Amino acid sequence: MKKNLVKTAAAAALLTSSILAFSPIAYGKSISVDQSINSVKSELNKAASQYVYPTLEGKLVPSESLYATLNSAKKNYQATRNAIVSSKLSTKEKESKLNDIDSLYNEKVSKGLVPYMDAYNYATKYLDPLMKEINEAEAKNDFATVVAGYHQLSYQLKDRTSILYRFSGKAARDLLLEKYKKPAEAKRNELTLPVTIYMKLVDLKSLYAAGKSEEVLKAYAELNILLEGLPKTNKYAAPLFAEVAKIKAIIDAPLVALTEQQAFDSKVADFVEKVNAGQKNITVSSTASNSLTVTIKEDVSILEFLSQGFYTSLISGLNVTKINGNDPLSEAAMNGLKAAFSADAKTLADLKGKSFPFPLTVNAGSEFDVIFTIAFN
Repeated sequence: MKKNLVKTAAAAALLTSSILAFSPIAYGKSISVDQSINSVKSELNKAASQYVYPTLEGKLVPSESLYATLNSAKKNYQATRNAIVSSKLSTKEKESKLNDIDSLYNEKVSKGLVPYMDAYNYATKYLDPLMKEINEAEAKNDFATVVAGYHQLSYQLKDRTSILYRFSGKAARDLLLEKYKKPAEAKRNELTLPVTIYMKLVDLKSLYAAGKSEEVLKAYAELNILLEGLPKTNKYAAPLFAEVAKIKAIIDAPLVALTEQQAFDSKVADFVEKVNAGQKNITVSSTASNSLTVTIKEDVSILEFLSQGFYTSLISGLNVTKINGNDPLSEAAMNGLKAAFSADAKTLADLKGKSFPFPLTVNAGSEFDVIFTIAFN
């Protein structure tokens, strides 16, 4: 019985000493508080060193392996704060010690461990998967997906990668940038011109489908300038040049015709201006392509009207090379003109309200045929 009492008393004494040893106020004013502070300082320093030191050897520590460290540091930091607040220290001493551990926690955890884990998570869960998606799309020649990935990558690099700079530890930051941001920037730069060309192709097809001829010409010219800057050795060059060849085959002929028509319209406008400056008995206007309206101000004979220079000005001003397949100054061409007017038409007044189509071959950079209509008012 005595033996049991002795054992029980010894156990109780041991338990009491253990409790006192770990109690924040066991040794009165400051001894156990200082021990707690020293312990948490050591833990906070070690917490930061867990991601810093490995990077000196070129290794990035996964954030998953740091959560236990973070949770322990948070828990013990808060416990130490509570111990300081509930201790018998003076208000001034409490404030000093709280500021001391708060400053260290802010440096090692708030500005170190936590933002490092955020940066690592961002790099591995956003940048890295996006790069893999782009690379897989490239392997499949799926350029539409590459373009979509490029836009997402550009957004990430422009607006979100600042997270990679927010933590302390230069070696860790440099390694994270080297492994994730720099390859992403290189991929974006590599894709910029090919994606721009691809987008211009998409715009060009839309403009062509909408029948916007002038916009098609402008976009096509811009596309060719972009293509000149794309080396044929670029891995995107072959598929892009193939796409351009397809669209070129579709739009080339209409584009040539459009260019010729625009040049001819310009000649007609110059002709109108010249005639109105020199003729007194008529004014001319052109409100639609390949047509001319003659407004009669003073009646004269048709022969006199033609001999006053209207016909020769028309031929030279519009670069007419043939009328109805004949030389414009040949007898066959003249007979054709006479046949176009009714036999009883002697003066311009007899032509009012009538219009006459003439098959012309004109030179507007290259020869093309047009039905040119002259109407008399």
